[in-house]
Amino acid sequence: MGIFENKRIDYEEFSLGQGESSIRAAILSDLHFPRQRADPALILRELEERNVDVAFVTGDLVWRKADLASCGAREFLEGLSALMPVFFSEGNHEYRHRQRGEIFELLRDCGVHDVTGRCLSFTVGGEVLLIAGDTEREGAPRFEGKGVKILLAHHPERAGEHAQILRPDYIFSGHAHGGQFRVFGHGIYAPDQGLFPKYTSGLYPIAEGTDLVVSRGIGRSRFPFRINDPPHIPIVTIFA
Repeated sequence: MGIFENKRIDYEEFSLGQGESSIRAAILSDLHFPRQRADPALILRELEERNVDVAFVTGDLVWRKADLASCGAREFLEGLSALMPVFFSEGNHEYRHRQRGEIFELLRDCGVHDVTGRCLSFTVGGEVLLIAGDTEREGAPRFEGKGVKILLAHHPERAGEHAQILRPDYIFSGHAHGGQFRVFGHGIYAPDQGLFPKYTSGLYPIAEGTDLVVSRGIGRSRFPFRINDPPHIPIVTIFA
């Protein structure tokens, strides 16, 4: 792997929970369309070959200055939704986008379930998932009902607060871009965490009964390349 690799995606597998049935989920964060170097078509092919059941898009689907008509997000979401149920919660780039309302129209057109600021109950593989989405300013909703509680929260630095207040089983996040430069498995800098950030990549037990999984993201951030930090899609097998 080249230290400046931007195209090859690292698919990292995790197994969480206990039970006889399982659900395979992909965490897709910080796609930043159209600031792509990894091939979206190859992502779709890989997720299908890995028998993924559901996709969670945890914010920053598009770059904040993206032109929605030409950035490629529609084509990717249409292809992804044809393969599996897709759930989305906003990130800072959607919140700041001049066409924010049109982004949510695009999601509906593509058959994506928007959970930004709300909680949906959805059955996948015979298991009930309660899927909620954090927001940039108003916070996340509380869970209602029985099922596996999953919170899509773009900002991993909020995980401790979410665990204390909402008590989800799992929090799926992005935003940190893996720390952008990784040395001995640790990131150097992340937005909203600063230097030597705590949550940049992989699995973190946050509290009793709550685990956080952070994606290093896929698209380019403001800085044009990564060092020892390839694009990253966690594949989580949830046993319930």
